[in-house]
Amino acid sequence: MSTIIEGRNAVLEALRSGAPVRRLLVAEGTKPNSAIEEIYSLAQAADIPVQRVARKKLDAASERGAHQGVMIETVPFVYTPLAEVIERSGANKRSLVIVLDHVTDPGNLGAVIRSAEVAGADAVVIPKDRSAGVGPVAFKSSAGAVVHIPIVQTTNLVRALNVLKEEGYWVGGAAADADSMLWDAPMDGRIVLVMGAEGPGLSRLVRENCDFTVALPVAGQVDSLNVAQATSVLAFEWVRRGRTEG
Repeated sequence: MSTIIEGRNAVLEALRSGAPVRRLLVAEGTKPNSAIEEIYSLAQAADIPVQRVARKKLDAASERGAHQGVMIETVPFVYTPLAEVIERSGANKRSLVIVLDHVTDPGNLGAVIRSAEVAGADAVVIPKDRSAGVGPVAFKSSAGAVVHIPIVQTTNLVRALNVLKEEGYWVGGAAADADSMLWDAPMDGRIVLVMGAEGPGLSRLVRENCDFTVALPVAGQVDSLNVAQATSVLAFEWVRRGRTEG
């Protein structure tokens, strides 16, 4: 099945990245501005068909009603094999892989992917079942970052963690009742950061296969951040350690 990407920023990022696009849909009556003009220019340069359609057609196809008058239809998203991620990371002393343990909200998935890409992570790993996949909502909430970082889809998270361990990664799981706080955890080098679903957190088998667990200190009345926010904080602690020790 095709993937629909909606919204001017997400469409622009997809076109700039060279994502395989079947066609561009523009709502009739959409007023030109710099973003729309660049979208047209990129589509023309890539020989992408442009169709003007009634706005109600985009409204019907939109998942969140935020298409801003433009959509593109792409070929289905292609996930990256874990073996390819490992090969790319090679013998690097520092590498970050973020694993999501059955996060079902595609908006959160996209936000995690965006943070992972900005932090310089080598991949985001998600389970095939009972998990959000890369689709229009994830693409939009990632601001197009899905085309810049490998996304791995696996049928067995525990097996994937053990494969990464064999390649020298140290696996840390985020948990409220963790062994150590963020500042004291071993958050440098070759790290796999495992984030659980909001509510249930890490599943039992996944937690049992973590080398350590890590928590964020809480100073306010709300007891936690959402998974995307927490991932950002933990990922950038890994970034900070590299700058400090480098």
